Amino acid sequence: MTTTTIKKVDGRVEQLLRAALNSNQRHDVKAATGWDDSNISRFLSGQQGVTIERIDELFNSVGISLVSRKYLDAMATMCQVGANCECARNGQGECGGRA
Repeated sequence: MTTTTIKKVDGRVEQLLRAALNSNQRHDVKAATGWDDSNISRFLSGQQGVTIERIDELFNSVGISLVSRKYLDAMATMCQVGANCECARNGQGECGGRA
């Protein structure tokens, strides 16, 4: 699999997919989805959709991972207090002397 860094564009899935499909990641999409250049062209022009069976392959091939809001909130909390906070696990409060 080719690794390519794609500049994030406003975080929109459509823009990320367009950027990927117009870069060398196009080859990864073709391999993952079984699409050819005409499928990609039709998809980009809105003449072809993505079947439910292909969504994961498409997103995975361009490096998009969907997570729930609950997961993101939990990660934000863990990053704030320390995901591996030894103090808290030993009943000594949060790391860094925060009460």
